[in-house]
Amino acid sequence: MALVAVVALAAAVVQASTGLGFALILSPAVFALLEPENAVVAITVLGLALNGLVLFGERRRPRVAWGEVGPILVASLPGAVCGVIVLRALPKSALQIAVGVAVIGAAVLRARARRDAAEPSAGDPRARLALGFATGTLSTSSGVNGPPLALWFAHRGLGPAEIRDSLSAAFLGLGVIAAAVLAPVLAAADTEVDWGALAAALVCVVAGHAVGRRAFARIDPARYEPVLLAVVVAAGAASVVAGVITAST
Repeated sequence: MALVAVVALAAAVVQASTGLGFALILSPAVFALLEPENAVVAITVLGLALNGLVLFGERRRPRVAWGEVGPILVASLPGAVCGVIVLRALPKSALQIAVGVAVIGAAVLRARARRDAAEPSAGDPRARLALGFATGTLSTSSGVNGPPLALWFAHRGLGPAEIRDSLSAAFLGLGVIAAAVLAPVLAAADTEVDWGALAAALVCVVAGHAVGRRAFARIDPARYEPVLLAVVVAAGAASVVAGVITAST
Protein backbone atom coordinates (compact mmCIF):
# COMPACT_ATOMS: atom_id res chain seq x y z
CA MET A 1 0.00 0.00 0.00
CA ALA A 2 2.81 2.40 0.93
CA LEU A 3 4.69 1.71 -2.30
CA VAL A 4 1.58 2.26 -4.43
CA ALA A 5 1.01 5.58 -2.66
CA VAL A 6 4.62 6.74 -3.17
CA VAL A 7 4.55 5.85 -6.87
CA ALA A 8 1.20 7.63 -7.26
CA LEU A 9 2.74 10.73 -5.70
CA ALA A 10 5.67 10.74 -8.14
CA ALA A 11 3.40 10.05 -11.12
CA ALA A 12 1.05 12.88 -10.16
CA VAL A 13 3.94 15.35 -9.83
CA VAL A 14 5.22 14.48 -13.32
CA GLN A 15 1.83 14.75 -15.03
CA ALA A 16 0.71 17.88 -13.19
CA SER A 17 3.95 19.61 -14.18
CA THR A 18 4.19 18.44 -17.82
CA GLY A 19 0.72 17.28 -18.88
CA LEU A 20 1.40 13.55 -19.19
CA GLY A 21 3.37 10.70 -17.62
CA PHE A 22 0.94 9.53 -14.94
CA ALA A 23 0.15 6.11 -16.43
CA LEU A 24 3.75 5.75 -17.65
CA ILE A 25 5.04 5.80 -14.07
CA LEU A 26 2.07 4.31 -12.23
CA SER A 27 1.12 1.37 -14.44
CA PRO A 28 4.26 -0.80 -14.04
CA ALA A 29 4.14 -0.44 -10.26
CA VAL A 30 0.45 -1.15 -9.71
CA PHE A 31 0.43 -4.11 -12.10
CA ALA A 32 3.43 -5.54 -10.23
CA LEU A 33 1.93 -4.95 -6.77
CA LEU A 34 -1.81 -5.48 -7.31
CA GLU A 35 -4.03 -7.99 -9.05
CA PRO A 36 -4.68 -6.99 -12.69
CA GLU A 37 -8.32 -6.03 -12.07
CA ASN A 38 -7.37 -3.91 -9.06
CA ALA A 39 -4.59 -2.29 -11.07
CA VAL A 40 -7.02 -1.27 -13.83
CA VAL A 41 -9.42 0.21 -11.28
CA ALA A 42 -6.62 2.10 -9.52
CA ILE A 43 -5.16 3.60 -12.71
CA THR A 44 -8.61 4.65 -13.96
CA VAL A 45 -9.86 6.18 -10.69
CA LEU A 46 -6.60 7.95 -9.86
CA GLY A 47 -6.26 9.26 -13.41
CA LEU A 48 -9.78 10.69 -13.33
CA ALA A 49 -9.04 12.36 -10.00
CA LEU A 50 -5.75 13.91 -11.16
CA ASN A 51 -7.10 15.27 -14.42
CA GLY A 52 -10.14 16.62 -12.62
CA LEU A 53 -7.82 18.48 -10.25
CA VAL A 54 -5.81 19.98 -13.12
CA LEU A 55 -8.95 21.26 -14.83
CA PHE A 56 -11.15 22.24 -11.90
CA GLY A 57 -8.95 22.40 -8.80
CA GLU A 58 -6.58 25.25 -9.64
CA ARG A 59 -8.94 28.22 -9.26
CA ARG A 60 -8.59 29.31 -12.87
CA ARG A 61 -10.40 28.92 -16.17
CA PRO A 62 -9.08 25.87 -18.05
CA ARG A 63 -7.54 26.61 -21.47
CA VAL A 64 -8.79 23.59 -23.39
CA ALA A 65 -8.62 23.55 -27.19
CA TRP A 66 -12.06 21.98 -27.57
CA GLY A 67 -11.82 22.20 -31.35
CA GLU A 68 -9.05 19.61 -31.06
CA VAL A 69 -10.22 17.61 -28.05
CA GLY A 70 -13.91 17.27 -28.98
CA PRO A 71 -13.50 15.43 -32.32
CA ILE A 72 -10.74 13.26 -30.84
CA LEU A 73 -13.01 12.09 -27.99
CA VAL A 74 -15.91 11.38 -30.36
CA ALA A 75 -13.67 9.31 -32.63
CA SER A 76 -12.18 7.50 -29.62
CA LEU A 77 -15.54 5.87 -28.74
CA PRO A 78 -15.46 3.21 -31.49
CA GLY A 79 -11.70 3.03 -31.05
CA ALA A 80 -12.06 2.00 -27.40
CA VAL A 81 -14.31 -0.91 -28.38
CA CYS A 82 -11.87 -1.85 -31.13
CA GLY A 83 -9.04 -1.81 -28.58
CA VAL A 84 -10.67 -4.56 -26.54
CA ILE A 85 -10.97 -6.67 -29.70
CA VAL A 86 -7.36 -5.97 -30.66
CA LEU A 87 -6.13 -6.86 -27.17
CA ARG A 88 -7.85 -10.23 -27.38
CA ALA A 89 -6.64 -10.91 -30.94
CA LEU A 90 -2.97 -9.86 -30.70
CA PRO A 91 -0.24 -10.38 -28.09
CA LYS A 92 -0.04 -7.37 -25.81
CA SER A 93 3.77 -7.50 -25.96
CA ALA A 94 3.71 -6.95 -29.74
CA LEU A 95 1.33 -4.01 -29.33
CA GLN A 96 3.51 -2.41 -26.65
CA ILE A 97 6.68 -2.71 -28.74
CA ALA A 98 5.04 -1.44 -31.93
CA VAL A 99 3.41 1.51 -30.18
CA GLY A 100 6.63 2.38 -28.35
CA VAL A 101 8.69 2.42 -31.55
CA ALA A 102 6.05 4.52 -33.34
CA VAL A 103 5.92 7.03 -30.46
CA ILE A 104 9.71 7.45 -30.39
CA GLY A 105 9.79 7.91 -34.16
CA ALA A 106 7.04 10.52 -34.04
CA ALA A 107 8.85 12.38 -31.25
CA VAL A 108 12.04 12.48 -33.32
CA LEU A 109 10.12 13.89 -36.29
CA ARG A 110 8.52 16.53 -34.08
CA ALA A 111 11.92 17.49 -32.63
CA ARG A 112 13.30 17.92 -36.15
CA ALA A 113 10.33 20.07 -37.17
CA ARG A 114 10.85 22.22 -34.09
CA ARG A 115 14.56 22.57 -34.84
CA ASP A 116 13.77 23.65 -38.40
CA ALA A 117 11.22 26.17 -37.04
CA ALA A 118 8.42 24.64 -39.08
CA GLU A 119 5.11 26.50 -38.96
CA PRO A 120 2.24 24.86 -37.02
CA SER A 121 -0.02 22.75 -39.21
CA ALA A 122 -3.64 23.69 -39.82
CA GLY A 123 -4.60 20.13 -38.92
CA ASP A 124 -6.47 17.88 -41.36
CA PRO A 125 -9.89 16.98 -39.86
CA ARG A 126 -9.47 13.43 -41.14
CA ALA A 127 -6.13 13.15 -39.36
CA ARG A 128 -7.76 14.40 -36.15
CA LEU A 129 -10.48 11.75 -36.37
CA ALA A 130 -7.91 9.07 -37.17
CA LEU A 131 -5.92 10.16 -34.13
CA GLY A 132 -9.04 9.94 -31.96
CA PHE A 133 -9.82 6.43 -33.16
CA ALA A 134 -6.22 5.35 -32.61
CA THR A 135 -6.15 6.95 -29.16
CA GLY A 136 -9.31 5.12 -28.11
CA THR A 137 -7.85 1.86 -29.40
CA LEU A 138 -4.62 2.43 -27.48
CA SER A 139 -6.53 3.31 -24.29
CA THR A 140 -8.06 -0.15 -23.96
CA SER A 141 -5.29 -2.21 -25.60
CA SER A 142 -1.83 -0.94 -24.66
CA GLY A 143 -2.55 2.00 -22.33
CA VAL A 144 -0.06 4.27 -24.17
CA ASN A 145 -2.50 6.95 -25.29
CA GLY A 146 -0.90 10.18 -24.04
CA PRO A 147 2.18 10.60 -26.27
CA PRO A 148 0.27 10.71 -29.60
CA LEU A 149 -2.03 13.39 -28.18
CA ALA A 150 0.87 15.44 -26.83
CA LEU A 151 2.67 15.29 -30.18
CA TRP A 152 -0.49 16.32 -32.04
CA PHE A 153 -1.14 19.31 -29.78
CA ALA A 154 2.48 20.43 -30.11
CA HIS A 155 2.24 19.97 -33.89
CA ARG A 156 -0.83 22.21 -33.89
CA GLY A 157 1.14 24.99 -32.19
CA LEU A 158 -0.69 25.08 -28.85
CA GLY A 159 1.02 26.85 -25.95
CA PRO A 160 2.14 25.09 -22.75
CA ALA A 161 -1.02 25.87 -20.78
CA GLU A 162 -3.27 24.82 -23.67
CA ILE A 163 -1.36 21.57 -24.16
CA ARG A 164 -1.50 20.73 -20.46
CA ASP A 165 -5.20 21.50 -20.10
CA SER A 166 -6.14 19.89 -23.42
CA LEU A 167 -4.29 16.72 -22.43
CA SER A 168 -6.09 16.68 -19.08
CA ALA A 169 -9.47 17.16 -20.76
CA ALA A 170 -8.71 14.39 -23.24
CA PHE A 171 -7.49 12.05 -20.51
CA LEU A 172 -10.58 12.79 -18.43
CA GLY A 173 -12.87 11.97 -21.34
CA LEU A 174 -10.86 8.89 -22.33
CA GLY A 175 -10.91 7.71 -18.71
CA VAL A 176 -14.69 7.88 -18.61
CA ILE A 177 -14.94 6.06 -21.96
CA ALA A 178 -12.45 3.39 -20.94
CA ALA A 179 -14.23 2.87 -17.61
CA ALA A 180 -17.56 2.39 -19.40
CA VAL A 181 -16.05 -0.10 -21.84
CA LEU A 182 -14.11 -2.05 -19.21
CA ALA A 183 -16.80 -2.01 -16.49
CA PRO A 184 -18.63 -5.12 -17.79
CA VAL A 185 -15.33 -7.00 -17.99
CA LEU A 186 -14.39 -6.08 -14.43
CA ALA A 187 -17.90 -6.90 -13.19
CA ALA A 188 -17.73 -10.33 -14.79
CA ALA A 189 -14.41 -10.92 -13.03
CA ASP A 190 -16.07 -10.12 -9.68
CA THR A 191 -13.29 -7.69 -8.77
CA GLU A 192 -12.78 -6.82 -5.10
CA VAL A 193 -11.23 -3.35 -4.91
CA ASP A 194 -8.46 -2.71 -2.38
CA TRP A 195 -10.03 0.44 -1.01
CA GLY A 196 -7.23 1.05 1.52
CA ALA A 197 -4.53 1.20 -1.14
CA LEU A 198 -6.76 3.27 -3.41
CA ALA A 199 -7.53 5.83 -0.68
CA ALA A 200 -3.84 6.20 0.27
CA ALA A 201 -2.88 6.64 -3.38
CA LEU A 202 -5.65 9.21 -3.87
CA VAL A 203 -4.28 11.33 -1.02
CA CYS A 204 -0.85 11.19 -2.65
CA VAL A 205 -2.32 12.16 -6.03
CA VAL A 206 -3.79 15.31 -4.44
CA ALA A 207 -0.41 16.13 -2.88
CA GLY A 208 1.42 15.37 -6.12
CA HIS A 209 -0.88 17.67 -8.06
CA ALA A 210 -0.15 20.50 -5.64
CA VAL A 211 3.60 20.09 -6.18
CA GLY A 212 3.33 19.60 -9.94
CA ARG A 213 1.11 22.63 -10.41
CA ARG A 214 3.79 24.84 -8.88
CA ALA A 215 6.50 23.18 -10.94
CA PHE A 216 4.57 23.84 -14.16
CA ALA A 217 4.23 27.52 -13.28
CA ARG A 218 8.04 27.76 -13.08
CA ILE A 219 8.82 26.09 -16.41
CA ASP A 220 10.07 28.52 -19.05
CA PRO A 221 7.55 28.34 -21.96
CA ALA A 222 10.46 28.07 -24.41
CA ARG A 223 11.67 24.94 -22.62
CA TYR A 224 8.28 23.32 -22.16
CA GLU A 225 8.12 21.42 -25.45
CA PRO A 226 11.62 19.88 -25.06
CA VAL A 227 10.55 18.65 -21.62
CA LEU A 228 7.32 17.31 -23.10
CA LEU A 229 9.20 15.51 -25.89
CA ALA A 230 11.54 13.96 -23.31
CA VAL A 231 8.55 12.55 -21.43
CA VAL A 232 7.07 11.27 -24.71
CA VAL A 233 10.31 9.48 -25.62
CA ALA A 234 10.47 8.02 -22.11
CA ALA A 235 6.92 6.75 -22.53
CA GLY A 236 7.80 5.14 -25.84
CA ALA A 237 10.93 3.52 -24.41
CA ALA A 238 9.00 2.25 -21.39
CA SER A 239 6.39 0.71 -23.68
CA VAL A 240 9.08 -1.11 -25.67
CA VAL A 241 10.78 -2.39 -22.51
CA ALA A 242 7.46 -3.52 -21.05
CA GLY A 243 6.68 -5.34 -24.29
CA VAL A 244 10.04 -7.10 -24.32
CA ILE A 245 9.65 -8.15 -20.69
CA THR A 246 6.11 -9.40 -21.33
CA ALA A 247 7.24 -11.39 -24.36
CA SER A 248 10.09 -13.02 -22.44
CA THR A 249 7.96 -14.19 -19.51
